[in-house]
Amino acid sequence: MILNLDLPVAAEGRPPAPAPVAALVTHVLRDLALSYEAECPGGFARFRQALSVESLAVIARFSGAATSDEAALAMARQVHETLLDVEEDVWALHTASH
Repeated sequence: MILNLDLPVAAEGRPPAPAPVAALVTHVLRDLALSYEAECPGGFARFRQALSVESLAVIARFSGAATSDEAALAMARQVHETLLDVEEDVWALHTASH
C-alpha cells in the first residue's frame, strides 16, 4: 500500500489515516468484473471460481499481506466474500441490461 504523507499532520506527529483499502479493492474488482463480462459473458464467474479460499490464503501469506496462517485465511475469506458480492452485482447489472 502506498501511503500519502500529509506534511501538516506529519509535523504534528500523528500518522496519516489509512486509505479505505476494502472499498478500493471492491471498486477495482467491480471494474475488472465488468470488463470480463463485456469480453466474455460469464468470464468473471469462471475467474472467481478459479480462486479458492486456500489459494487466496497462500497469496496473502507469501505476498506479506498476512503475518500468520490464521490472518491469511481470514483475509482470504474476506476477499472471497467480496468476489462473490461483486459477481452478484455484475450479474444483476447484466440481467438488468437485457
